[in-house]
Amino acid sequence: MTKPAAIRPLGVTDRYVRMLIVAGPGFGKTVLAGTAPNALFLTTDPEGTLSAWAFGSDAQEWEIESWANIQEAFRYLRDGGIEEMDLKWVIIDNTSEAQNFGMSETMQKARAQNSRLDEFIPSQQDYQRSQLMILKLVKQFNDLPVNVLWTAWQKSEEDQDGNVYFAPAIHGQQGAVAQMVAGYMNIVGYGEVIEADDKEVRRVWFTHHGPYRGKDRFVALGQKRDGLTIAKMDEIIQAAVAKRKAQRAAAKKTGAATRSTASTTTKTAPARRRTATTRKAR
Repeated sequence: MTKPAAIRPLGVTDRYVRMLIVAGPGFGKTVLAGTAPNALFLTTDPEGTLSAWAFGSDAQEWEIESWANIQEAFRYLRDGGIEEMDLKWVIIDNTSEAQNFGMSETMQKARAQNSRLDEFIPSQQDYQRSQLMILKLVKQFNDLPVNVLWTAWQKSEEDQDGNVYFAPAIHGQQGAVAQMVAGYMNIVGYGEVIEADDKEVRRVWFTHHGPYRGKDRFVALGQKRDGLTIAKMDEIIQAAVAKRKAQRAAAKKTGAATRSTASTTTKTAPARRRTATTRKAR
């Protein structure tokens, strides 16, 4: 029987970074995203990338003004745009506003069928559809053969024990949609600005700490990083992955040598027993 082609070694599907950066206003989500090399911004705010440009980002930009725009961008990237532009990163800045575009399109379609609907107040069905749209969009972009970075505004939630924690500002099902979006990522970082040595430092949390709910499936970035750039982050991840591969290869080689030695010992044991039997007979 032939092994199905879909069966692959662990780790193959995570060769690209799918990252969500969540932070409040003023943290510098766009500035951080702009440190990514060979990057294309899909920006929902035409003024939003000025900060990245001011800090020296050489990324390119595609202004997104509607749901149709972001779908056009996805098709271009899927159909050869990544190779044409030699992209290493695609940045959706930001996820929260992209969901709003989905809601706007949903409401427009609903009003086209029923003009009596309020143009400003969405129905329950509108909410449900826009939630499904953002989940599908995230999966579409994360399936592209390129590193993908999403930014999102931050909101406060409360768990069952009454503890406040931060989550992406993505509406739906009492926070469940936001958690699903985070679940589609292999890295989730929460940003805060702290004071250190009389200056502002931008810190990103990649683990659960206090109200932050970060994660790092590469297990490379540690609990937190200060003054991080995307290029540095990628370097840290690649180094950690390479180190583990080398360790596994060495362990596999040692294991093979051990098995070979054990096999040789097993083969010589009967000969020794035969020699002992012959001596006894004499």
